[in-house]
Amino acid sequence: MSWYVYSELVPIDFNWELLPTVESVAVTLAKIEAENLVRYGEDSSPGLSYSEFIDLWESAKIAAAEVGWEGDFRHPPCVLWQPVDDALRPGFVIKQDNNGDTFVVSPVPLPHLED
Repeated sequence: MSWYVYSELVPIDFNWELLPTVESVAVTLAKIEAENLVRYGEDSSPGLSYSEFIDLWESAKIAAAEVGWEGDFRHPPCVLWQPVDDALRPGFVIKQDNNGDTFVVSPVPLPHLED
């Protein structure tokens, strides 16, 4: 995945509780896969799988680290969904504990976040 990473942002301090966390999305995807396996004997969902989501999260963390994220969290990391082609794709928002810096990792350009 090619990411667009924004790090030179004014620290975002409010409304984090309105976004789904990475953990809650992972739990939901795992639940959907488990339900499909029980019902149909396979994961028949055409959408994003749990393992694909985790792979995207891991690559997003690497992309954020490349622009200065130090690997810590002030808040649980959150998911920011973006329309891409025929589906919604996850992006991620991280608030670093050190200095409260905010990192947005998106699958699409977000020109309003550019310097």
